[in-house]
Amino acid sequence: MKPFVVIRKHENQDNVALQRLIREFVMSGAWEAFVSCLFREITLQLIVLGWALMFIFFGIPLYMCALAIPCVILLIWFTVYGSYYNKSTELALRPSKLCWVAEIYEPLLAMNAKAQAANIERCYTDRPGPEVQQELGKMRKNIIGTISCRNHLAMDNAGFITRLAVSPKYGLTPVTEYLIQRVLQYASDSQLYAIETVTSECDQDVREIYLKIGFNIRQVYHKQIVGAIKRRCKPF
Repeated sequence: MKPFVVIRKHENQDNVALQRLIREFVMSGAWEAFVSCLFREITLQLIVLGWALMFIFFGIPLYMCALAIPCVILLIWFTVYGSYYNKSTELALRPSKLCWVAEIYEPLLAMNAKAQAANIERCYTDRPGPEVQQELGKMRKNIIGTISCRNHLAMDNAGFITRLAVSPKYGLTPVTEYLIQRVLQYASDSQLYAIETVTSECDQDVREIYLKIGFNIRQVYHKQIVGAIKRRCKPF
């Protein structure tokens, strides 16, 4: 028995599982963001600033001022993880009128989640197909992904993808593609002329999936921690 996925509308009894899923997905990117921040110019600036403050204003011996290095690293760690935790909580509790979930059906004794996800070959809409009805009694189901869509705030007759989350245990592919394709199907049925979304620089894998499906990069934002915001636009 090979696992398969059902993409269906969100139901009220899914709320607890979705909140846990969204938190896990958002927090899974915190470590990569932390490592990325360590090699930014702002890190060196904070170390030099802390070193100077400790030596000039507090009279701490120069060699002891090296404590500024671990202090800055801890500060960045708490800042990054705190911001990711706040973001995960906000997304998990944010209501969404139009939401779909990805529910995997896998053998009862399946152990390796990523191996099961790699073997997914079938995807159904709303409910399992008739050809797999006899297998349902030997399988367990679990929500492993979600995606939401709302009206675009800046364009008429357009949609905006929000709250895309996939369980880190199962990996992004192919569940992420199935979820995005479901939104595109909804957009086609609703005669929306455009669908947009936003990804951060740490979401490289998700961005590659969007590009693979056919999305184009329309606008790139480069926002410095200290200084002005730089923008570079790229048309479709």
